[in-house]
Amino acid sequence: MLLATSRILAPVDGSIHNLAHCHCSMCRKHHGAPFASFAQVPQHMFRWVAGEHSLASYAASAMRERRFCTVCASVAPTQLGDGLWVPAGNLFGDLGVTGGLHMFVGSKPAWHVIADALPQHEAAPPGWTSAVERKAAPAVEGATHGSCSCGAVTFAVTGAPTRWMQCHCSRCRRGRSAAHGSNAFYPSAQFAWRTGRELVRSYRPPEAERFAVSFCIRCGGGAPVEREKVPFVLLPAALLDSDPGFRPEAHIHVASKASWYAIHGALPQFAELPPA
Repeated sequence: MLLATSRILAPVDGSIHNLAHCHCSMCRKHHGAPFASFAQVPQHMFRWVAGEHSLASYAASAMRERRFCTVCASVAPTQLGDGLWVPAGNLFGDLGVTGGLHMFVGSKPAWHVIADALPQHEAAPPGWTSAVERKAAPAVEGATHGSCSCGAVTFAVTGAPTRWMQCHCSRCRRGRSAAHGSNAFYPSAQFAWRTGRELVRSYRPPEAERFAVSFCIRCGGGAPVEREKVPFVLLPAALLDSDPGFRPEAHIHVASKASWYAIHGALPQFAELPPA
């Protein structure tokens, strides 16, 4: 199978040993997704082919560096112990494994529902290293605060999003390096930058008409997406630091979903986009 971002290519030969879905705040903010999914690959079964020079690292803690592509901010494989943890959202082909486990579910956002029957761990599973959580963000009266992984980029939103979709398209999966994106669309009048706007960069694939991702250049964490002459902001909902009081409406582009991820729960599902 192949790991691919905008400029990073690496073959992953052999079987995937484990699949873990992490709900800690740092993973959510780094990926800009409700949770991060990692496939464990032995070191000897992995090699870079191209693009390693495009990577940057963010020291999330004294024990953990998070690597990302400086072009598109897709999350890169991270070495832990004798193996690598590869973001499953960037893998093409059959992983040869389904299921896995959920960890750090005690940190999951209130709006995200874990509806499958996979094992759940409140924090780290036995034998795993505990995650370092972000400090609590400051409250913003009458608004919901949001931020990137390192906290340099902050913003606030008010009221309800116009739409909020769990998107399984291949671009969202690769852009977020996750099972799916969770995109809340807020009218521009309900959105305000607080700090770090100058640190935000955007990437749009050459063939994409509308799709784009934005990220903090310091940590690679997700950021709100603004587009010229578009009267709303696309907000990766995982960047919100508290419960906005609203919930996702549906799963979209499920015809493109990852083969290793099963959708559960009562939200409506659409093969492509919902009816206009």
